[in-house]
Amino acid sequence: MICYAFPVAHEAELLLRKCTQKESFTIGRMPCTLANLGARQVLIAGVGMGQARARENAEQVFRYFRPKAVVLAGYGGALVSQLKLGQILVSNNFTSEELLPFLRLLSGFDFAAFCTADEVAGTIAKRDWYAHSMKAQVIDMETAAVADVVRAREIPFLAVRVISDEYKTVLPSAALAAGYDPEHNRATPVRLLKHLALHPKDLRPLKEFVRNLAVARHMLTLFVEQVNNELPRGW
Repeated sequence: MICYAFPVAHEAELLLRKCTQKESFTIGRMPCTLANLGARQVLIAGVGMGQARARENAEQVFRYFRPKAVVLAGYGGALVSQLKLGQILVSNNFTSEELLPFLRLLSGFDFAAFCTADEVAGTIAKRDWYAHSMKAQVIDMETAAVADVVRAREIPFLAVRVISDEYKTVLPSAALAAGYDPEHNRATPVRLLKHLALHPKDLRPLKEFVRNLAVARHMLTLFVEQVNNELPRGW
């Protein structure tokens, strides 16, 4: 069985629609679904946003299951101008070397260095700082933590991100924080509406960011399906 881990529910929705024989449940506050994806039984786990939460929930996965590989997939921010919305990147600094022969059979992705932070890099200045100090091209909030947990079990790990916000994108970080509760892994529309009422200038960039997520999620789902088809059947 392979575990496909996603930080937030939105990232996993399309993949879940493609699954059959689904059994959904929660472990603590982590939503999980056991299902068939193609000919393979998989676990799809919502490990949550941020390093601490993702680490804790990744540990929970191993308390209850024995996956033979873990694929962490989700949205990522571009730290360099060459990366574009919807582009698929595989981490060359976290992904297990034993997966490389299988990845070479796939198309539609590039390798990049990932870095993990405890904040949203929502401005060009912050993106530049992470790019230069961490020598990375993609930023996220979970990969390093989940990689530590998986590597300790000595099983294959694959880190995949799709670009949801480009280098020049200035994110409405306060609106994003108001619209999502990472503790419970759920949207908070009432809190978001209150924020927008006080900060109406955040509405336009927020709508653009949300619109871009549909493109990013579609591309991410297609790639994860490719991965699922190519990894060894015994996993």
